[in-house]
Amino acid sequence: MPAAQPQPERSKSKSTRGPTVTKLAERLSKILALLHQGDDIDKRWLAEKYKVSVRTIERDLADRLHGIVEHAADGRWQLVPQQRSTIPARHLHDYTRMAGTTHLFPDRSLPYLLEQLETPEPRRATHVQPTPHEDLRTQSPAFAQLQAAIEKHHPCRFAYKGKPRHAQPYRLIYKNGVWYLAAEEAGRLKNFSVALVEALQVDETSRFVLKPKHQDYINTKDDVWFTEGTTEVLLRVAPEAAHYFTRRQLLPQQQQREDSDGSLLVTTHINHIHQLLPVVRYWLPNVRIVKPVVWHAELVAGLRQALALWGD
Repeated sequence: MPAAQPQPERSKSKSTRGPTVTKLAERLSKILALLHQGDDIDKRWLAEKYKVSVRTIERDLADRLHGIVEHAADGRWQLVPQQRSTIPARHLHDYTRMAGTTHLFPDRSLPYLLEQLETPEPRRATHVQPTPHEDLRTQSPAFAQLQAAIEKHHPCRFAYKGKPRHAQPYRLIYKNGVWYLAAEEAGRLKNFSVALVEALQVDETSRFVLKPKHQDYINTKDDVWFTEGTTEVLLRVAPEAAHYFTRRQLLPQQQQREDSDGSLLVTTHINHIHQLLPVVRYWLPNVRIVKPVVWHAELVAGLRQALALWGD
């Protein structure tokens, strides 16, 4: 019987190569992510960043990523034209600001966002529940007309809730799943639900001059209630609901002070009572209007009327 032949030490070499291969794969994926963020990248900067030699980076770029990247100039490298995105990845941050999701994730870095996008959803550790919003696909032509009118300062005519309107459009604003048009009508700044705008006509033969006071007002508002003045409101929030008011702002210009019993004294500035009442009703009986007293009385009267309508 022939003597047993010694087994080659493949397992040993494989185990020693494992971490190196993993580090190489991680470095290459990160280099590709960086290249997608900008126009080109410096090989010496990459070598310093990943604690390897410039020669190693040159092998990464010229050999391992051959056909994906190309030499630019002065030691810089870039993606080949066919590998470049139509929308550069660096614009992701601009998009998150435009969509109002800048602070959605605790980690706002571009590599993190790219990693989330590249991970298939079934294996992704995060999941964002979509916010309910209106479907404006049937209003797409009117939406585009309004955008153009705002950019070129053209006045508009349209029907709104059965009434003819002549307005000067300033901004399209998205709030709580609904698109609004901020426009001046008869000297006053108002908001109109885009979904209710009908028979839109843009006067492309004339232009209006933007009023700085309207622009400043829109830029500083965190809601779509447009009025000349606001009312300071004080609310007492019970300890059971305090957490929900401290984790995010539920009201405009909200500020709060925690008292020794765990309750909150919340201060807010409200444009109209109907902006406040839905929030207070939602949190009853854990929220009470302290000031103005007349608004608390109107809330109670409305609840009594509702109970009378419902009966026993």
